Amino acid sequence: MMETRPVAAYMLALVGVALQGVAALFVLYNIVFFSRVASTWREINPEHMMPWMMGQWMTGYPFTTHPLWAAIWLTSAIIVVALGVYGAVLMNSTHVGRVRMGATLVLVASIIAFPTMWGFMIGSLLMFVGSILGLTWLPPKAQQVSQSQAA
Repeated sequence: MMETRPVAAYMLALVGVALQGVAALFVLYNIVFFSRVASTWREINPEHMMPWMMGQWMTGYPFTTHPLWAAIWLTSAIIVVALGVYGAVLMNSTHVGRVRMGATLVLVASIIAFPTMWGFMIGSLLMFVGSILGLTWLPPKAQQVSQSQAA
């Protein structure tokens, strides 16, 4: 039996967006506890080991200590998650136009997320595959006939 909506595409996109959100939380954690703002907290009481001292392993390309780069990373994470969620919601529809629009938004979000490695790379891949499935999805023939008669 054919699905009346692209369930596989929707679920892949949704799981990918969830992984993007988890990765964004890691970036937010790094910004809050390892930026130059957080360094003033360490200066107040340098002898006390604060809970964020164990997270220094999270330094690297997307995990920066400069406040400007931190704002850029956080903004791009918000854009990726927002586009992904909105696109996934649109993909959970029986209307072909909404599915295509949602798949396009998820595709754009996954392409934005690839170079930043949001979603631990697997989230970007799941969103990419889900968007391709959404773009190639066609409703069952009976539903296509009824939609064309309604138009």
